[in-house]
Amino acid sequence: MTPMVTRLSGLGSGMDIDSLVTKLMTAEKAPLNKLNQKQQSLTWKTDAYRSINTKLAAFRDAFSKLRFGSNWAQTAATSSDTSKVEVTAGTNASASTHNIVVNSLASSGSLYSSRQISQPDLTSSGVTSTTITSTNNQLNVTLNGVTKNVTIASGTYATVSDLGTALQSAVDTAFGANQIKVDTSSGLKLSSLGATGYEPQLIVKSILGNDGLTNLGFTDGQAYKFDASASLDSQESKIVGGINITAGSFQINGQTITITDPSTESLSSIISKVNNSAAGVTMSYDSTTDRISITTKNTGDNATIDIANDSTGFAAAFKLDKAVDENGNQSYKAGASASVVVDGVTGKYSSNTFTNGGITYNLHGTTTAAGVTVGASSDVDGIYKQIEDFVTKYNDLLTSLNTSLNEPKYRSFTPLTSDQKSAMSENDITLWEAKAKSGLLTGDNNLKQIRNSMREIAYSTVSNLPADTNALYKVGITTTTYVQGDTTNAGKLQIDSDKLKKAIAQDPQAVINLFTNQSTNDVKSEKGIMQQLYEATDSSISTISKLAGKQSNSYDNVTFDLGKQINTIEDQISVLENKLTKKEDYYYSMFSKMDTSVSKGNSTLSSLSSFLK
Repeated sequence: MTPMVTRLSGLGSGMDIDSLVTKLMTAEKAPLNKLNQKQQSLTWKTDAYRSINTKLAAFRDAFSKLRFGSNWAQTAATSSDTSKVEVTAGTNASASTHNIVVNSLASSGSLYSSRQISQPDLTSSGVTSTTITSTNNQLNVTLNGVTKNVTIASGTYATVSDLGTALQSAVDTAFGANQIKVDTSSGLKLSSLGATGYEPQLIVKSILGNDGLTNLGFTDGQAYKFDASASLDSQESKIVGGINITAGSFQINGQTITITDPSTESLSSIISKVNNSAAGVTMSYDSTTDRISITTKNTGDNATIDIANDSTGFAAAFKLDKAVDENGNQSYKAGASASVVVDGVTGKYSSNTFTNGGITYNLHGTTTAAGVTVGASSDVDGIYKQIEDFVTKYNDLLTSLNTSLNEPKYRSFTPLTSDQKSAMSENDITLWEAKAKSGLLTGDNNLKQIRNSMREIAYSTVSNLPADTNALYKVGITTTTYVQGDTTNAGKLQIDSDKLKKAIAQDPQAVINLFTNQSTNDVKSEKGIMQQLYEATDSSISTISKLAGKQSNSYDNVTFDLGKQINTIEDQISVLENKLTKKEDYYYSMFSKMDTSVSKGNSTLSSLSSFLK
């Protein structure tokens, strides 16, 4: 380690030692500044190469699939009635016309509770007569989420019928007629009067300081509607028939569903188990209709729902018995396959989406006996659009290469040193460095080779193809006319729309082959334009990667050429910085000694002057 040098500031002599050393070191640092500038230029050049590589990779990847004919939009399908039948053409669909008659759609299997799950009414504990006073004449009633105070007229009611009449009058006053029914045929009961198949939730609650609820024989919070989120045990009294659900298991489509503890598990948790199983069904509970419904995930004749080996009472409690409902409708319906007639041939399909003859049909509804006309024809617009996109990307890449190759080079704008940057604003630094970076790849041989390769392929003839479609210019794709001095647009492709569309319409496969033709012997001239460009671009990416590394590469342990040069300069900078540190220490030491000598001389002179006085 270099010993630390004591640095004085010229206190004894009055010399500005720091200023003197700084000026001397400015000259000494000139070689270091040149190394830093050279290293910065190489780093910028590396970044410029990597930017080109990123664009090359984007171009290559954008059209890599179009090297193969199967990825081209060869045919388009149409339907005379898309509300009934929609169609798409596959890669192997041929130009043709078909007729399809849809007799029935494919459907899923379904099962729902054959009757409502919940008890139809609230039953009191057996009151037969009572006296109503101001202390026991009120209760809260909630009907379908709306809560109102119900007040019964005071008086003595000797029979349950009389009490029922008074209670009916009270609830009619609160909610209106025909909303809540009071039944006294077998005790005191309350029920809601919803539409057929729908019974709103009915809840009774006590009012603080008034015993009206208990006086009528009801309990606080009593409700008849089933709560799917509450434990199964707590809801037993609300289920019609009071069927007890016990621990055990049942199977649905062969998948075992286990109920471990009814005191903690709810209907919602059991539904989750079913839906997460491999039973192939979706189960749900609708509180409005008060029923469970199960639907198969698939459609077709094999879409069935079978509940078996139930040791829990689950299916019986929730009326999943495949019986006829209260309206005479069958609660279970097996899935069915779609029945269609294509070109006179009847077929059944388990899904409403199926493929026939390379055309995919998506059924939306049944048709008349006349059916729907479906056509498949060459997708001229689709193929044209793919070629147009290719030409646009080709021209964009060529523009980038031309721009980099012909950028002006400002030789007087070298990379800034740290001292220069410290004296400039951020904006000035940005403007300066933009000039310094310009032209780093001007005339670069690697970029010229890439550009020339692209042009060569675009002008080439693909052998083994018909003479009228074996080159881009023969199907309407040519290069732009050269304009003197316009280096940016030189070599770009342009499309004669009419000529290209005509070529596609006449022989779409021939045009596709021009881009996708494969060589069995790996002969370049036999390969399609896309294949040749893919291979050339891939090779160019590899060449630049060897020169400038990949985007993710750091400069540690580098293997690419520019990185090696940058690291070599870094080593040279380190050696030179050590030398400069020693040189700076030497200057400070020299001036410090000089300062000490001058200080001593001044002291001697001062003493002599005092003596002479």
